[in-house]
Amino acid sequence: MPWLIASSNRTGFTGKDLHKNGTPQIPKIGGIGCFAGLAAALTISGLLNLDYRLLFAIFLSATLAVLAGLIDDLFTLRKVALVALTFLISLPIIAFHAGSSRIYIPFGPQDLGSLFWVLVPFAFAFLMNGVNIYAGFNGLEAGLGLVSSFSLAACAVIYGSLESAFSLFALAGALLALLKWNSFPAKVFIGGSGTFLIGAVLASSIIAGSIKIVGIIALFPYLVNFILRAFDRFNWSVGETLPDGTVISRKLSALWAVFMHKSSTNEQRIVNRCIAVQIVFGLVAVIFAYYHVTFIIPRLGT
Repeated sequence: MPWLIASSNRTGFTGKDLHKNGTPQIPKIGGIGCFAGLAAALTISGLLNLDYRLLFAIFLSATLAVLAGLIDDLFTLRKVALVALTFLISLPIIAFHAGSSRIYIPFGPQDLGSLFWVLVPFAFAFLMNGVNIYAGFNGLEAGLGLVSSFSLAACAVIYGSLESAFSLFALAGALLALLKWNSFPAKVFIGGSGTFLIGAVLASSIIAGSIKIVGIIALFPYLVNFILRAFDRFNWSVGETLPDGTVISRKLSALWAVFMHKSSTNEQRIVNRCIAVQIVFGLVAVIFAYYHVTFIIPRLGT
């Protein structure tokens, strides 16, 4: 990571830290470091007795996501083009038919058939863009991604979806390593390549594994943030930084705005509260997965 940071500074591949005095330029190459760690882990998975087809589909989607994020960081794509790219990133999962079209709802499994694969691009578009717009503070994207991927990995283990579990644990490990440089005060930003990577791995792992319902539970805060951003017409905002360094939001334009709406607070506290909310939903997902596998599925005989 230090080498990537130095290279990014030399080439001017940086972004402004809007919550610091003087808005210093920070390298936005953290996603590349995360991808390197994820790729190394998925390569090692070849030594394990796992379904390489599922892992390869997840890896291809992750690779396309990083490339799309880099393109956006370099050229600042229009919103329509960005959404179109996220649809395309789902193609490896669809082409390999990675996963099952069955959804385990509390009252029994339902097979959506072809409709499921039609909905897959929409799941990718939502999660990748959902992660991308739940951002703007040091350590927020990586911290939320770490909690989400770890809790869903635990759910995947409970359900026996080992390929998804491995991919999610690999992502969690990469994000944990990144936080050394990305947490407050950030020395590197995760960038579009990182947010798209998180969204793609979450989406592909949920679809490839039997963790679709718990995926909705664990990632519910992203949905709430998406709705709040939609009401604000997806206008980019990270609040207003006051002279004393604290941040305030005049309107509820994102989930993080709830913690500083008309009342200023510091950046670290905002991030910690957002992560705390994510931990709660992650724990609820794990508890649901355990209860579902232990009590509901045996009763239904599925």
